[in-house]
Amino acid sequence: MTLNVKVIPKIYDFLDGGNEKIEIIYGGAGSGKSYTVAQFIIFELCLNHKNKQILITRKTNPALRLTAYRLIRNLLEPLRGHVPIEEAFTEQTIHFPTTGATIFFRGIDNPEKIKSAEFNYIWMEEATEFTEADYQQLRLRLRRASAGDRNQMFLTFNPVTSWIQDYFFTGKKEKDVGILKTTYKDNPYLTEDYRQQLIDLEKQDKTYYQIYTLGEFATPEHIIYTHYQIEEQLPKNFDEIIYGLDFGYNNPTALLEIGVRDKEVYVLRELYESKLTNSELIARMKQFIKTPYANIYCDSAEPQRIEEIRQAGFNAYPSDKEVKYGIDFVKSLPLHISSECVNTLKEIRTYGWKQDKNSNIIDEPVKFMDHTMDALRYAVVTHLRHLDTQVLPKNSWGVF
Repeated sequence: MTLNVKVIPKIYDFLDGGNEKIEIIYGGAGSGKSYTVAQFIIFELCLNHKNKQILITRKTNPALRLTAYRLIRNLLEPLRGHVPIEEAFTEQTIHFPTTGATIFFRGIDNPEKIKSAEFNYIWMEEATEFTEADYQQLRLRLRRASAGDRNQMFLTFNPVTSWIQDYFFTGKKEKDVGILKTTYKDNPYLTEDYRQQLIDLEKQDKTYYQIYTLGEFATPEHIIYTHYQIEEQLPKNFDEIIYGLDFGYNNPTALLEIGVRDKEVYVLRELYESKLTNSELIARMKQFIKTPYANIYCDSAEPQRIEEIRQAGFNAYPSDKEVKYGIDFVKSLPLHISSECVNTLKEIRTYGWKQDKNSNIIDEPVKFMDHTMDALRYAVVTHLRHLDTQVLPKNSWGVF
């Protein structure tokens, strides 16, 4: 079988030629860090090496399932029917019988699952989510006997200020480390629209521009939402279930399921996917939305798409798009986010106000990585703004 695999040469060559124990690949958005590491794990470590045990991890298992696990499985699709692949969904493992390699997917939120395990390779995706203690615990697991190859750990992340900066860059507390900085310029397959978005960040916010365009360490400033709580366990019943929908194509489409309970807002589930046509979105919605009579509040700039969704049987409505009022309204309500809504959590952590060239704060959010934030505002404000002095009716809807 011959596969034409498109790789990003700068990153793939770094991984292929790197011999350091710790290999760090960091930098801006759109550089292809995660995609290339996933390719390297499959095509090099699993298909060209014998009996390797590989751990892929994120801070939480829900985040892992929706990102790196899904990415690896998508990359394996062209191989199915040509290369023997055994998957155990409950155990979250993928085994390659021909070479004996196995990939284990584990969140560090359940450390017991890796406590006695040993691996040849470990990939820490979104490494800034982890603590230094998490890293040290994983480092201890990098000790499986390896014939002819060194055991290695890969760290990938955007350079948001964290323990990593002091540990590996400023303090240099560990030797035997290889570091590669990447930006969108290294990715020849990036769409022109997304490339322009990254360039335009310079006009919106210096911190976003540093982190996501230049790939430089910076601390996000002027964060908009700081009042939310991350929930591992959710209530069983809600007064109402509503949905917020932000359309995209090259950018992700974001659909949030939101529960309202005693005038508190819960983000329960998310759909977050790029390259969806409207017909594909409707098909996803039929699977995602269990109550077709629930209200769905959509980006009002897309009336044709809203009408098509209505004709498919959904209660879809244009949303209130008054941004500053909408943000203030969301901030006035207690906000809870399920730990499984990983894209919502990623966006809300850096969702901030714009600054002008003199560093003055502008009452307008940065338009980047804001798709779930828009969907949240559309639903909460449009549905609840006229009820903000009333007690919501009790319908005892459950979590679907």
